[in-house]
Amino acid sequence: MLVKPTFSILFNTEFRDTLFKALEHLKEVVGNFDLQSSEYYFPHLENYYSAEMGKPLHRIYLSGENLIEADPCSGSLNPVSLKLLSMEIEKKLSVKGNRVVNIDPGWVDKYHLFLTTHKERGGRIYLGKGIFAEMEYLYFDKDFRDLFWTYEDYRQREVKNFFLTVRRKFLDQIKRV
Repeated sequence: MLVKPTFSILFNTEFRDTLFKALEHLKEVVGNFDLQSSEYYFPHLENYYSAEMGKPLHRIYLSGENLIEADPCSGSLNPVSLKLLSMEIEKKLSVKGNRVVNIDPGWVDKYHLFLTTHKERGGRIYLGKGIFAEMEYLYFDKDFRDLFWTYEDYRQREVKNFFLTVRRKFLDQIKRV
């Protein structure tokens, strides 16, 4: 099953050049990005991430132009390999052992937005190689719906609207495959 890769990138704005380097590294593997959100500032994220990443922290959301295989066991680009790659990029671009860019890949399909993580928690599904998937949205009644564990920033209407645009683009792409 093919899905549309997505990326949520949290970055320290004082290291914007590192964000651009991270995007270039991702493009080498996933190809171009076809959609990019506005840049957002969510103060609540600094409560968790600022000890490591510093301040101010902003977030952008992107989608990959090329569809990927959803099957984490496939030999091709898939959600597990994307998360492992993202973790390598974060480490490579760290400053004095601390991340200044946090890359959270995921994917959109017809009915969901999933994120991948290396942190085990209830409700997350193990995909292999230390990577878990967490459903952030479920699509029904013509909209993405939050789940009780959906992250605060993903609950924002403008963020949902971005992922609805990603979903529409995915549906157009999948018709052509």
